[in-house]
Amino acid sequence: MKKTFLAGLATLCPILITLFIVFFVIDFITAPFMGFIKELITNYDVTLAVEHQYVLLFISRIIILLILVVLIFLLGFLGRKLLFSWLVHFTDRIMKRIPIVKSIYRISHDITKNVFSDKNEKLFKGTVAVPFPHENALALGLLAGEPPKEAQEKKKTPLASVFVPTSPHPISGFLMMYSTDEIRALDIETEDLMKFLLSCGVYHPGDKPNDKS
Repeated sequence: MKKTFLAGLATLCPILITLFIVFFVIDFITAPFMGFIKELITNYDVTLAVEHQYVLLFISRIIILLILVVLIFLLGFLGRKLLFSWLVHFTDRIMKRIPIVKSIYRISHDITKNVFSDKNEKLFKGTVAVPFPHENALALGLLAGEPPKEAQEKKKTPLASVFVPTSPHPISGFLMMYSTDEIRALDIETEDLMKFLLSCGVYHPGDKPNDKS
């Protein structure tokens, strides 16, 4: 009975976790536009909003996702046009002059530019082991970009930035700077490291999946 329950739980958990993440991302992306789209739909069909609210919610999300996908491809295509490039540059200059907004825009612009840059083949350069939270303990981390030059000058030794994810939710963590002699390179794939953290150490990097698919 116990083995049957655990087998069913092992099958169900990945599905639930995947659906939770997908729905969370969809809700996060579509939430700012839901009010406008729902009002637009109800103007054509009032009964849909009154009698079929879940259907209205589903249709609204699908419409928003379709519009965003088309907009992304359209911006990517028009970005190569000279006139549109000038318009983007003009908008960029305006956003950087608005108080409060300019700080948020600059941060999001710089992060997005670095993440999606063609020059960056990988966000992280490899997996490493570093002393954390104290010198007698080791934590697994991801080798990130170069630390600030001022930090290098203050320390007067070569430094490297390391992102130390938390477990079991590795999307959060600590960005640390270590001397290069404190960092130990590991032959572990980033995906295996994430699995290890998500499973709280139950999964061992290098294990082969049981299925043959």
